[in-house]
Amino acid sequence: QTSTHKHKSPTSAKTTMTTALTIRQQIAPRPGTLYSNDPRSLNFTQGSLFSFPLHATAYEADAATVRIPAGIKLCIHTVSVDRKEMTEYVKTSSAHGVCLKFSSEENGEMLVVWTYDSERSGDVWQTGLGIQVVGPRIVRLAAVVDRGFKTGSALDVNVFGSVRKGDL
Repeated sequence: QTSTHKHKSPTSAKTTMTTALTIRQQIAPRPGTLYSNDPRSLNFTQGSLFSFPLHATAYEADAATVRIPAGIKLCIHTVSVDRKEMTEYVKTSSAHGVCLKFSSEENGEMLVVWTYDSERSGDVWQTGLGIQVVGPRIVRLAAVVDRGFKTGSALDVNVFGSVRKGDL
């Protein structure tokens, strides 16, 4: 006799996690670092809004790694810094700005996508970035401050977007 009852697959939760986009950032331990060395990681499933505060450092090596599985597309629309955080950062450091950098498997060089300069930029945000990456891919995002960064307050660069079905 065959059963007509449908049972949930015990692997359905596992399948959801393997189809989730994952972003992870871990700041390397260095003297005078402003951040914890504990990794920060978030998962985003298809249909979710994407948001992540990148810790800004003077090192591209502190970039966050974004793992985009097959069938998923990451769309990055907006980047911003908190005006109060930026004001405090400029007061307590020798740097004047921060930039968002991006690299992919195809081009490992960290390229500047957006720059905020406290002396030249009018807005603390930029929208309409239009970055779309379809998985399976691994990309990197970094918030990089001026090389003059020695001391100061912590600064995050906020990245916003969405996670969609991976068709172009």
